[in-house]
Amino acid sequence: MEHDEQLFIGNGDGYLTRFDPASGSVDRSWRYPNEGDDGLGAMYSNSVVIGDNIYGVGYTCRGDNCDGEIFGVSLADGRSVWGSNGLELKTKLVGDIGVYDTTLLVGTSVIGDEDDGAEGYLYALDSTPDTSLIEKWRVPLDGNAFSGVAVDGSMAYIATMTGTLYAIDVSDSDFGNAESRIKWTFEAEGAIAGPILAQNGSLYFGDLASNAYKLDISSRSAGSSPSDVNTGSGEWKFDAGAWVWAKPLVEDNVVYVSALDGSVHALDDSSGTEKWSASIEGQIVSSPTLFDRKRVDISERALAVPSGEKNVWVISVIDGRELGVFKTDEPVKSTPLVYDGNLYVHALNGGLKWFSIEDTAQRGCVDLKGGERCD
Repeated sequence: MEHDEQLFIGNGDGYLTRFDPASGSVDRSWRYPNEGDDGLGAMYSNSVVIGDNIYGVGYTCRGDNCDGEIFGVSLADGRSVWGSNGLELKTKLVGDIGVYDTTLLVGTSVIGDEDDGAEGYLYALDSTPDTSLIEKWRVPLDGNAFSGVAVDGSMAYIATMTGTLYAIDVSDSDFGNAESRIKWTFEAEGAIAGPILAQNGSLYFGDLASNAYKLDISSRSAGSSPSDVNTGSGEWKFDAGAWVWAKPLVEDNVVYVSALDGSVHALDDSSGTEKWSASIEGQIVSSPTLFDRKRVDISERALAVPSGEKNVWVISVIDGRELGVFKTDEPVKSTPLVYDGNLYVHALNGGLKWFSIEDTAQRGCVDLKGGERCD
């Protein structure tokens, strides 16, 4: 993520690192966990900034035994704001953190040291620094929650690998018990593994039965049929032909859906009707990035689409034609970031590469594990 002209990135050793785009170097004096401490393992979630601190999650597994940590650290020096560690849970922590006011919202899988616990949870944590880490409440879910948390107003949306999407009230109101926070659910045809987009009163997401969905938030309630798509309220379902793992994008009444077979589909936001489709080489695991592709005095809106085989492909939003490629020569399973005229790509081998959006030429490369230049 980008904050205050710095990029914060989880490296392959399980450390949150700080990268300075101006100098093209990793800040070796700032990282979490600290020098000498073990890394946190997999860090799939985007970190979030609240005030002067940054929050994130990581986990590692040995067989079925998993150890995860929800952490908060100072942007100034990388030290934990809750003492030596954050909240340690024996679970997988996959998917982005949600934020409501000063509350952190984190999805989990089953908690390994609970004999009779749920298959997953939505945790609400008080992010206030310099105090003991406080669990405010948690809502049990019917499966592993890998989708991350999308927040719209005081409502949070989280989904599970059983295909259930939950709408949960995360306000500070007194509900008596946590489960009464659930306002409605929706049952998809397949597991929901990827992120949920909450935008303009709608929810967009995909499942592992090859579908992409649009749901209308205002028309949903506890009385809604949990498996019906209400086309009369502008909802739709689209068959993408392969697993939909990446978060959809929406711009100018067009929804961009990416599938694991390398296909990209541009859909009419109102009806879900396909406008065009395109295909790249390799799987699309994470979301593309919309950006302005510039050629001298000409600017054209485009998608930067990461490939699980190698490279980031540039596709026109007008008709899906290929416009170029950012050559990473490594698999890319993270979303590219456009910042200050460059496109930054975290490749699967642990390298951070950046390219000019003017001519797609590589401008630099740094190894996020050791901090050495690799260009």
